[in-house]
Amino acid sequence: MRLSTIKLAGFKSFVEPTKIPFPDQMTCVVGPNGCGKSNVIDAVRWVLGESSAKNLRGDAMTDVIFNGSTNRKPISQASVELVFDNTSGHLPNTFADRNQVAIKRLVTRDGQSIYFLNGSKCRKRDITDIFLGTGLGPRSYAIIEQGMISRLIESKPADLRVFLEEAAGVSKYKERRRETQTRIKSTRENLERLLDVRQELQTQLDKLAVQSVDAKKYRELKATERTLKGQIAVLKWQKLHQQQIDKAEQINKLKEQIQFFREAHSGHDDVLASLENQVQLEQQKLQDAQQAQHQTHTELTRKEQQQISLKQQQQTLSQNLIKQQQLQLQNKELQEEQHASAAILQEQLQEAIEQSLLCAEQVAEVEEQVAQQQQQTQSANEQYQSTLQKNQAHSSDINVAKSQQAHFAQALAQLETQQTQLAAEITELEATPVAAQIAEQQQHIQTLTKELAQQQSALNKLTQSLEQADKEQLHLEQDFKRVQQHSNENKASMAALNSLLSEQTDSGSVSLLAQLKVAAGFEPLVEQALLGLEHLKVSQHKEPNSVWSVTNNAELPKESLANYIESGAYPDLLARFAFQPSFDDAILADPYWLAVIDEEGCIHGRNFHTDANKDTDNSLLLKHAQLSDAQQLDEELNEQLETKQHLLNEHLAHKKTLIADKKQYRERIHQAAQQIASASTRRDMLLEQQTQWQNQRVKLQQRQTLLAEQKQSADEQQQTQQTLLEQLLEQQLELETELEQAKHEQTEANNNYRQVASQLEQYKTQAHQANLAEQKARSECQLSETKLQHANAAQSAASEAVLELNEQLEELVIPLEEVAEQIMLLLEKHQQSDVELKNLQAALSQAKKELADKQTALKSSQSELVTLQEQLQALALDEQSLIVKAQAALEPLEELEQNLKTVLEELPDNANLNSMQTWLTKTTQALNELGAVNLAAIDEFEQAKQRSDYLNQQLDDLTQALNTLEGAIQKIDRETKNRFKATFEQVNTDFGELFPKVFGGGSAYLELTSDDLLESGVSIMARPPGKKNSTIHLLSGGEKALTALSLVFSIFRLNPAPFCMLDEVDAPLDDANVGRFCRLVEEMSQSVQFIYISHNKIAMEMAGRLTGVTMAEPGVSRMVAVDIEQAVQMAHA
Repeated sequence: MRLSTIKLAGFKSFVEPTKIPFPDQMTCVVGPNGCGKSNVIDAVRWVLGESSAKNLRGDAMTDVIFNGSTNRKPISQASVELVFDNTSGHLPNTFADRNQVAIKRLVTRDGQSIYFLNGSKCRKRDITDIFLGTGLGPRSYAIIEQGMISRLIESKPADLRVFLEEAAGVSKYKERRRETQTRIKSTRENLERLLDVRQELQTQLDKLAVQSVDAKKYRELKATERTLKGQIAVLKWQKLHQQQIDKAEQINKLKEQIQFFREAHSGHDDVLASLENQVQLEQQKLQDAQQAQHQTHTELTRKEQQQISLKQQQQTLSQNLIKQQQLQLQNKELQEEQHASAAILQEQLQEAIEQSLLCAEQVAEVEEQVAQQQQQTQSANEQYQSTLQKNQAHSSDINVAKSQQAHFAQALAQLETQQTQLAAEITELEATPVAAQIAEQQQHIQTLTKELAQQQSALNKLTQSLEQADKEQLHLEQDFKRVQQHSNENKASMAALNSLLSEQTDSGSVSLLAQLKVAAGFEPLVEQALLGLEHLKVSQHKEPNSVWSVTNNAELPKESLANYIESGAYPDLLARFAFQPSFDDAILADPYWLAVIDEEGCIHGRNFHTDANKDTDNSLLLKHAQLSDAQQLDEELNEQLETKQHLLNEHLAHKKTLIADKKQYRERIHQAAQQIASASTRRDMLLEQQTQWQNQRVKLQQRQTLLAEQKQSADEQQQTQQTLLEQLLEQQLELETELEQAKHEQTEANNNYRQVASQLEQYKTQAHQANLAEQKARSECQLSETKLQHANAAQSAASEAVLELNEQLEELVIPLEEVAEQIMLLLEKHQQSDVELKNLQAALSQAKKELADKQTALKSSQSELVTLQEQLQALALDEQSLIVKAQAALEPLEELEQNLKTVLEELPDNANLNSMQTWLTKTTQALNELGAVNLAAIDEFEQAKQRSDYLNQQLDDLTQALNTLEGAIQKIDRETKNRFKATFEQVNTDFGELFPKVFGGGSAYLELTSDDLLESGVSIMARPPGKKNSTIHLLSGGEKALTALSLVFSIFRLNPAPFCMLDEVDAPLDDANVGRFCRLVEEMSQSVQFIYISHNKIAMEMAGRLTGVTMAEPGVSRMVAVDIEQAVQMAHA
């Protein structure tokens, strides 16, 4: 697997969508400082799951989004996509068969981070899981950025262990162990909660058991109370309903009397109605006259108002005309004043322009002087700063030299102490032989392994037999279920047929059709012929009489339908039905035949014809035949079920025996495996102890030699440092003299610059005031012109207004004359309507007098009718009251959800209202004595019991799961130890080989800080050629870089990551060491893809492809690719 492409969009300085290809094994990214080269490595680290903004050189995760530049606005999101070439199938699980895999990460301004895998959304964990154990990750040894080399070599032992774990592929085991521990913790918490819930539930069960008994008794009493209330309500309703019927009879009698009176007075009503119509007619005439008079008055008022409005409008126009004439005179005077003011302002503007030009020339001259003086001042400042920096650097070198001299003295004392301690440790280690114990454990393991192989072979044979038995059992169970399903379906069919045909048979007789057996296919024809007789009963104990025949086909004509009766008694008339497939009426010439039936079921007689029965599916004869077939099939299926069940039982017994044998073998194998594991652990511990002792002895000897060399080296370095310190102090005196001279020159240049700058500010102030005066003069000129234009416009508007007002006054004269004439006509019309209105009022008074006389005569005859109506109303009210009371009596039935008809049917004949009310009182008293009852206790008790059973099952499951998880932890720990140990030893060996190759000599090794392989840290011991350093911190920057690279490439040898990214790791190296570094990278590039950033020409020459990063536009990075081979060809051409 290799990285083929990086796609960036909006990530840091790569604002535009950028595609960076990596077709070669070695690609060098070059460019000036600050152009965005390191952003490429940050992009890879970010998309692989980095969650710390600090490690991406930012304060927040949204800092990776392009934040704008001088010419560009900030954008809202950033995305990076890595495309991997997986033709080698290096990726695990489901991605092994993918030739290309793309992972992408996108972040928005609101902090939302989204991951994509091959274009589909996924979780961050899905990305990290893919690369577990491959050496890739946000903080793996495959990505080495600026400063990481020094951090790696000076890192704590626990931090250095992380790199070895990633190389060993232990990271995925540690992740699984962490998840397993989390699950164990969660499982234990769930177990505790379940125990608390179960205890609480048991208390609730005991309480609900008592409450459920009271609830059952309460339900029984409540049902009795409900029945009694319904019956009492019905008894009350019966009594009220009878009273209502009596009232209805009285009401009918009164209605007959009232009808008689109404017929007698119908003539008087006609006369009265005629008079009332006359009064209404006179009233309508009067209303019409009054409305006409009102309309005339309204029109007169409107015309008078119109006349007043026109006069007011005429007066307003006259006043406006006078105002506009005055305004014309004022505007003329204003125009003359503005013409004079404009001429004066123009002269002032010309003077201001000349003054402004003069000031601008003076400012330009002084600015040239300021620029010259500023350049002199800057030169003096730079000279002073340069001298000051040299002085400070020299002082720092002196302090460092003094510090190192003290450090060397302290190191010499520590080395002497360590030499004494090492001599004692070497003496102590030289005598604990464990070879005999190891040989003994090895012999024991071989014996146990042979036994385990024998048990495993027997278990494999049993497993094969059990798999075969499972297949046979599955086949037998499928056969049994198939036959059982067929039997159940057949039984259901039989039950349906028996239910349908059971009505055809009673204790002493059967129906006609039930005891007949008809030839197949002729059932519908016989049933059609016997239509109407199918419910006749045939005695099962008596002989048929003369109208019945018993099956005897030999005595019948061959055309007779009775020939198809196979058994049973049938009416004699059936024998006289002829069967013909197609009807021929010639056969009816024989008087023996009553009718002919064809194969479709149509009956043809001499004087009649019936159609065939279309509903043949419900034929009783067919159903009898089907029932007989189903009974026979049921017997056959029962025999098959018994046979299948017997075979299945025998097979289950055999399988049970095999399972028991397999369990025994598994237990034996488990015991043997445990014994082997225990012996292996003991042997490994002895071997590890032996190796540790040997390694420790070698290391102690090496350290003893190393300490002697380091002590000699420290003495030499201390003497050299003393000589250097004396030289530095002499140089310090010379630099202080130079600094005083530069300070004097700087002060003089600054004073000159301030004088010229002050003069420039004065001229600029004068120029600014001249510009302000010019602007003010221009503004006043423009304002004067504007006022003049406004005065001209106002004069024109006033002239137009005077003309318009004169025209409007002339137009008002004619409307005023027309309105005056209309008012005179309306006054005459109003006087005529007053006379007509008086005549109509006199006619209405006469009609009302005649109507009043007639009404007085009718009052006396209607008084008796009113009395009868009042009696009728009283009876109707009584009847309605009884109806309401009867309905109210039935309201309890609705509340009790009972039906009146049902209660009446169940009501006893001797039901008594008083006795039932007494019984209801006793029942209610019994309910009250029960007190508060939990009616849901019965259901709650059952639910709680089911929940208790479910919780017990969950407790068993959780206990089993806890045991399984603890076993998984132990297995993960064993695998982690083995892998880490093998990796540490291999990396240590490779590190010891690579270090001399990189340095041209010397030695280096790794050592564990403790014996616990799960938690032990890792420290680095290195000694370049010709040096005897006691600690890694005494190495120079270049030596630390080469040591760290040796370690990283040692890890790559063991577990090479798909690619390695290096960010200016060659910066602290000189040319000789860069050459060694390049040779090492070229050697490793045969199996690992390298992408590195460098400013060194030697490192650039090594690459197969140069990819340049530029920042031609400030703040925006762009790519420039260079093909080395193509560049060489162009150079030779």
